[in-house]
Amino acid sequence: MALTVKDIKYVINYDFPGSIEDYIHRVGRTGRAGATGSSYTFFTSDKFKHAKDLVTVLKEANQPVPEELLKLADGGGRY
Repeated sequence: MALTVKDIKYVINYDFPGSIEDYIHRVGRTGRAGATGSSYTFFTSDKFKHAKDLVTVLKEANQPVPEELLKLADGGGRY
């Protein structure tokens, strides 16, 4: 069941989801019907394996990629 709320400006993920698809679904809440917003995600060591996929998704969406995230992705998920 999906929650529909208008005018969402920010999404804060206190934990990175189990898959990149779930991440995309969560942050997509800010971009409904041409709206824009921001997403902040806390990234813990047990989720480092998703760093490379996250970099790919951010680049495809023309979003800024934090330097720290690039380092995680380049290290194969090891920091």
